[in-house]
Amino acid sequence: MTFVLATLKEDEYTELLDGIKDILKECYQITEDEAMVVIHEGNEKAQELLIDYLPYIDSIHEIISGIRDTLDNHMNLVFQEEEIPNKMIYEAAAWYAFEYVRCYYKSTVNFV
Repeated sequence: MTFVLATLKEDEYTELLDGIKDILKECYQITEDEAMVVIHEGNEKAQELLIDYLPYIDSIHEIISGIRDTLDNHMNLVFQEEEIPNKMIYEAAAWYAFEYVRCYYKSTVNFV
């Protein structure tokens, strides 16, 4: 089940490992090298635990797809408008609504 971790960018993976190392070093008074050994030894168990998160990951993918589909629908309305002033208004409104929801979603997800 490494596909979940494979979706992380290199800098995100580094940040993840650094955070775990810091927790281990602080809680167990071990060295950085010892923390890395523990992390690597715990990798298989982590893969097993990730299975518990799959329903949530699927839900997140559905939400993202829904948001993209809604933007596409709104942009199709923009492209159907023939008068330039109205087209600009619709496009600005579509992007405003999308960015508003995107920012809300990002701030909500970052809260976890």
